[in-house]
Amino acid sequence: MKKQDTKKTTAFAFTLLVFLFVLLSAQWASSPQQATEEAKKNVKELLSNMGICPYPEKEELEDSVLDPKFMRGFTLSEADINQNFSNLDDLEWLEPIAKKSKVFLFGEWHYFQVIHHLRNRILFALNTFDSYPLVIEEKQYAISGYLDYYIGIEDDQKAQNFYQDVIYDLVNEEEGFIFLEHLRRWNRMFPEKRIHYGASDVEHDYTSTLRRVIVPYFKKADPAFDIDFDNFSYLDLEVLIPDLQKRLKTAKAKNIIGEFPFLTSQYIECVIENLRSLFLCYRYDFNYYRQKAIIRNLTDSRFFGKYFRKGKVMIYSGGFHTTTHFPYPEGGNFYREGSYLTYDFGPTKGKTFSLMVQGIAYKFGSMADVDMKNTLHHGSGYRNYVQSFQGAYRQKLVSSEDHYYFSRKLSDWDKFTFSVAYDYDHKPLLIQKIDWEGLLAKAKATSKDLYGTIRSTKDFYDRYDLYLLVFRSSITHVKMKKDKSEHPFPPN
Repeated sequence: MKKQDTKKTTAFAFTLLVFLFVLLSAQWASSPQQATEEAKKNVKELLSNMGICPYPEKEELEDSVLDPKFMRGFTLSEADINQNFSNLDDLEWLEPIAKKSKVFLFGEWHYFQVIHHLRNRILFALNTFDSYPLVIEEKQYAISGYLDYYIGIEDDQKAQNFYQDVIYDLVNEEEGFIFLEHLRRWNRMFPEKRIHYGASDVEHDYTSTLRRVIVPYFKKADPAFDIDFDNFSYLDLEVLIPDLQKRLKTAKAKNIIGEFPFLTSQYIECVIENLRSLFLCYRYDFNYYRQKAIIRNLTDSRFFGKYFRKGKVMIYSGGFHTTTHFPYPEGGNFYREGSYLTYDFGPTKGKTFSLMVQGIAYKFGSMADVDMKNTLHHGSGYRNYVQSFQGAYRQKLVSSEDHYYFSRKLSDWDKFTFSVAYDYDHKPLLIQKIDWEGLLAKAKATSKDLYGTIRSTKDFYDRYDLYLLVFRSSITHVKMKKDKSEHPFPPN
């Protein structure tokens, strides 16, 4: 080979090596990032199959077809009420509403801690600007007397004993206990504006009601009275309830009072009636008989009717129940408390106000490690969320300190919502204006599915007087069963 050819070959080989080095260097430099991106993609796919979506990064929303400026509002504090009930500056807009209305309906997405904080501050704002002497929760009626009695106890030690010995397992969330402590503190500070507690739902946990309320009461008249709970079903209520009604006549004649002063024959009669409603729900038609019972519990003078006739009430329940711009045709307004109170019930007709508070994404925090077998009774929705998250957590697919929402994909409406969240630093947003015409026009030019989504979303928003979005929050904390608890009684 000629010397010149050798030089050319050597030069070519060197150039080739340099090229390969540069190419491999580029690959080596980019591969960690590629690997990271690929890993993220794989995790999202696995979570999607589990119905879980991570709170999106801002970059994931850049292709959103809907401009976040279509929605405008102002933010509210995420904080709970403070010790002297004074952190209400961002709720001044409530004052004319409080004075004008007879019923304030706070509709919620379940299990968001920040929504509980907002509920607390709004209740005490209503009672600062006006007087709302009754707050009602979507829980079974039988607990009403116990919790109302508790928030009226002035002595801390007596309250602690009553909580630990009597009502511990009636309050299944830490946030629920904190709420009761706020109410008790308010009632001591402002006895002239005492707030009472009520619950409006049927007796879903009917065995607890029977064990705690019914059996001890009737044992006072007949020590041999008991129920075989090992072999008891809700179907057995059909035979048990007539027997209880018969026994109640004897109790009334003897003027029997239970262990606590609120356990009167009248109270027991209401509980029995509510147990019968539970039987009808489960045996025949859930929505029909449940809603008939809830309306009765709210408006019948034997239950809470006097407050709706003579005073003002705040109702705190799932958003389904609290619509005030959603009249039913053909006499169906009883299917939603808000609709019935707004359109059918004379004392409150046209004097209601509804706030819908929608939660979006949860942070699970300490609930990631909780053994749900050792917790107090909780709804199936809550258990499903926690157990789904814990399944992903055990596989190291999620973090206990990040936020997640339960869906299989990030839809165009989700992207719009999260884009709005970034515009408002993810704080609770009270919506003042939504350009529905602009949204519908954009959606119509995009896809039939998106157009349908926005139409149905608008229909839902329009059922309430105001709408508030809570973009992210800790999930509420279910309490441990008493024998597993180290729950301290907090100082006041």
